[in-house]
Amino acid sequence: MLTHIKKIKNLGVFDNYTKAVELKAFERFNVVYGENGSGKTTFSRLLGCLQSGEHKDYPNLEFNIDTQSGPLVQGQKYVRNVRVFNSDFVEANIGRFDGPLRHILILGEGNKAVAEEIKAEIVTRDDRAKRLQDIANAVTKLEADRGKIFSAIAKTIGEATSGSTLRNYRKPDAERAFGKVGEATALSESDLAAHRATVRQEQMSEVGKLNVPRIVEPGTENTIDPVSAAHALAQRCGALTMRSAQSAVVARLASHPKIATWVEEGVDLHRDHNSETCEFCAQPLPAARLKALADHFSVQDQQLKNEIDHERAWLATVLEALGRFTLPDRLALYSELRSEYDAAVSAFTVELEAVKEWMTAIDGALADKLTRRTETYVAEVDSDAEPLKAALAAIANVMERHDTKTKGFEAEKILARDAIEDHYLLTIKDQVAEIAQKIASYEAEENVLTDGGESLPDKRSLADIRQSILDKQAQISNEHKGGEELTAHLKQFLGRTDLVFENSKEGYVVLRRGKSAKRLSEGEKTAIAFLYFLVQLKDQDFDLAEGIVVIDDPISSLDSGAIYQAFSFLKNETKGAKQLFILTHNHEFLRLVINWFHSFKKQCSYSMVLCSETADGRSARLAPLDHLLIEHATEYHYLFKVLYTFQADGTIMSCYHIPNVARKVLEAFLEFHVPSNKSLYLKLDETNFDPHKKTAIYKFTNDLSHFTGKGFDPALVTETQKNTTYLLEMIKGVAPSHFAGLEALTKA
Repeated sequence: MLTHIKKIKNLGVFDNYTKAVELKAFERFNVVYGENGSGKTTFSRLLGCLQSGEHKDYPNLEFNIDTQSGPLVQGQKYVRNVRVFNSDFVEANIGRFDGPLRHILILGEGNKAVAEEIKAEIVTRDDRAKRLQDIANAVTKLEADRGKIFSAIAKTIGEATSGSTLRNYRKPDAERAFGKVGEATALSESDLAAHRATVRQEQMSEVGKLNVPRIVEPGTENTIDPVSAAHALAQRCGALTMRSAQSAVVARLASHPKIATWVEEGVDLHRDHNSETCEFCAQPLPAARLKALADHFSVQDQQLKNEIDHERAWLATVLEALGRFTLPDRLALYSELRSEYDAAVSAFTVELEAVKEWMTAIDGALADKLTRRTETYVAEVDSDAEPLKAALAAIANVMERHDTKTKGFEAEKILARDAIEDHYLLTIKDQVAEIAQKIASYEAEENVLTDGGESLPDKRSLADIRQSILDKQAQISNEHKGGEELTAHLKQFLGRTDLVFENSKEGYVVLRRGKSAKRLSEGEKTAIAFLYFLVQLKDQDFDLAEGIVVIDDPISSLDSGAIYQAFSFLKNETKGAKQLFILTHNHEFLRLVINWFHSFKKQCSYSMVLCSETADGRSARLAPLDHLLIEHATEYHYLFKVLYTFQADGTIMSCYHIPNVARKVLEAFLEFHVPSNKSLYLKLDETNFDPHKKTAIYKFTNDLSHFTGKGFDPALVTETQKNTTYLLEMIKGVAPSHFAGLEALTKA
């Protein structure tokens, strides 16, 4: 059953409705009272569209309804069948009475067993249909959840691959790419950062190869890099220190290297200048001393000395070349390479200084060898150039990678984008797989429920079950029975036999005295439409005990005698409904319904539709039914309350109905105060009250409560508030006890 209508939007006067806190839940039997034009029929249209979940005339309709089986919103089909009698039903089924009425198929008495089979099959059909709907809803939700996952990851990928929040990458892109992820692997944090940097980068110029200085080897045309030259020189230095010159050693010179160097240079000077005397002491040079010095500084010794001098000169050249390395500025490289480049340059700087240090040490070793040419020994000098070569190789590698990236820059960005895309798509792989597994499970169940299977109590397909129901219904249905019941009801309703329902191939035809009925009165149309609706509740497609019945103003165009007939039929034909809604504007009919509902005690709900004018137009709402309408047998008490609580808001709309209400109150009051068959004017004239105010009351209730054809009177607003006050003053002055009783009821 329906319990609460919590929200209605975009449905005529129910444009923005929210349930009031004081409004109680709907029960099995419900009555909704409201004036004509207040929105009752619009309300019935809402209930009428629950089976389909939407209304073709209100495509933007939104609603939220609580039921005993769970919440119900637009787009969702209600599990119970709903039958609605309102002006739409009359128009759709009766219209201008130009054609026959659709057959009503009522179960024949001789087919109860088949009927039970149909009932069981309908339960199976409905259970499967409900489960299929539940599956569809569940799959829709899962697909929505999956869509949200892809939307979220698409936003992340878009930001990561474009460097901004521009929506150039959307859910469909992520869904397409997800199917191609394959065996991709997630990126490390550093790789992800590098790829993200790549997609944000602008293309840079090539830096070229590392500029390694070259020097020409002495006596050749070959060039060599200074690092290799330094290493080779170190090896030769070691070899030189292990060599010695064969000579007659002068002890003093051998033990004093500085003196030996000084003397050796002096001998060369004296020889070059052909000096026969010592340039230092001006004494003749002894021949024996010259011979001893010549033996000490032999040819072999001179050769060793020349080699050492040559190596020292070459060493100076190598040192100078080591200082001529030129490296590119770090800012000329792509950002992701700079930290590695900085590390390589730092290592190069350290190793270059190390090489320079051991080159200086080698130079010292060679200088020492000059004074120790007659000795053989091993010089302790470091000569490992491999760390410097490795540092240079690392720098060259970074530069080469930079140039490679520049040459294939666009391809590199595409690869980076693809890697980032795969990385983030892998983060949702498990979630998507789980949802896909659930959807597949639901779809497998859906296939079994639709196509049938051994796992089901009834192994037939849903289509076969539906066809079986139709076949059995056709077997036991009796079209004539519906026509006979309609004719019998119409006879009882109208109290005459001139109108009958005749069965034809196309449907029921209404005949008057054996001929097609023409020019039916509005009362006859209303009676036929209402009876057709009530008999239709026995249709084989509707189970009254499990269905919801909605009846909106069934007594429109009926005279007072027919009202009781309409109520009698309504009461007898709808009392077995799962839930019943009766909507009316007629107080007499309302009293009949309320009196009937009293026998159901707590299974009843009473409410009313109130419509007011707002800045945005007319707006309707549901409210608890005024207790005066429930507790009192006439509408006089309620209409008195309308006048007593009336306050004009300055609009004609708020006052338009008040003259009619005031006239009804005045007529009812004078009926018991001045009981006679006199006119309203004469009764009012006999009432002891201010004559000027009586004249105003009469003019107000007589002129403004009838159609004049003059259009709206702007004076209606001020006249309404004034004359309402006059009328209440008159009742209070003439019958104070009566007024006090009415006032107490109003304030209760």
